[in-house]
Amino acid sequence: MELWQRFKKPILAVGIIVAAIIIFAALKATKPQTPLKEVEERFWPIKVQTVSFGDVSPTLRSFGEIRAGREAELRAQVSGTVIAVHEDLGDGALVHAGDVLVTIDAFDYLATEKERHADLKEAEARLEEFKTMLAGEEKLLPVDQKQVTLAAREVERQRKLVKRKAVSKKSFDDAQTNLNDRKQKLLIREQSIARYKSQVIQAESSVEKAQTALSKAQRDVADTQLKAPFDGFLTQTDVTAGKQVSTSDRLGRLISLERLEVSFHVSEADYARLTRQNDLKGRNVTVHLRRGEKMLPFEAKVIRIDARVDAATGGRNVFAALSGLKLSTDLRPGLFVEVAIPDETYQNVVSLPAMAVHDNRYVYIVTDERLYQREVKVVVRDGDRVLVSDGLSADERVAVTRFAEMGTGVKVAVK
Repeated sequence: MELWQRFKKPILAVGIIVAAIIIFAALKATKPQTPLKEVEERFWPIKVQTVSFGDVSPTLRSFGEIRAGREAELRAQVSGTVIAVHEDLGDGALVHAGDVLVTIDAFDYLATEKERHADLKEAEARLEEFKTMLAGEEKLLPVDQKQVTLAAREVERQRKLVKRKAVSKKSFDDAQTNLNDRKQKLLIREQSIARYKSQVIQAESSVEKAQTALSKAQRDVADTQLKAPFDGFLTQTDVTAGKQVSTSDRLGRLISLERLEVSFHVSEADYARLTRQNDLKGRNVTVHLRRGEKMLPFEAKVIRIDARVDAATGGRNVFAALSGLKLSTDLRPGLFVEVAIPDETYQNVVSLPAMAVHDNRYVYIVTDERLYQREVKVVVRDGDRVLVSDGLSADERVAVTRFAEMGTGVKVAVK
């Protein structure tokens, strides 16, 4: 009894454990078995593009800035008081060629013009007087020359008569004296003609000076009206009625809308690509201006290329002249635009989304709903697409969807 009391607790503990083991074994033996299911192979839904060869003319994209290809500084050509300005004068105002923008008081210039008119008439009258006198002297010159000739003959006749002693020596002397008088008159006539010719030349010079002075006075009168030299819009205007202006004071700037340019940058690699067959100069490009969700297109033509290569970017600046613009066109210098530059035509190539080409050298072909890697040759990148020339066959399906587990043999489902 004492032995039982001594080992009762350990015996009960062991009994409980044994009972628990027996119960667990019984439960496990009677547990219903779940039948094993066959594991299905996982597949990936993708999109594909069917290979089709053709000729493609890609477009390069660049960003540029609108610049003023032609502008004029509006400066006062004469000094005076501004008495009137164009009704729309101000920054941003649209004006046409010939519009009077500023009018300066022309009273003093009109008075000067009248004085120059009078000076010109006086010079012309003096010239006409000298020409008339010269013409009269020139008409009398042949008469004097004939008189000299007759007097010389008379002297010769008297010499012969004196030798024959048919006349006195005094008759010969009188004939000689008459000849000398005729020669003196002829000399005076010739000198008078030479003097009048010189006076005519001086008078003609005076007329030319008077005409020049009149032309300057007339131009000063015309310059009292500052006119727009071409169609465009105004900026940096600084003039009002009543303002005193001096010669060469800047009154504003006029920018021509017909000669707007776009300046954009082309990398050296793209430049080499664009010029591999033809020169870039003269090529038509399309300029896009964003207005909200809309892109407004404008036509332009490349007119020059900067000869210097940008040291920072390794590219070149290209300039294209915009065409077909009107005063109402919403383009201004300083606007940023997108420029589309047409590339040369690549023949017999496949255009694929850039996502379809991995490491710029291979794609995945879908055959029997599985992926297979294929090496390809990329010719050029066209925005978010690439052009492939070799490595593919017509009607093959190229995976254009990417996922992390892509690899040869992976099962896919084409959507």
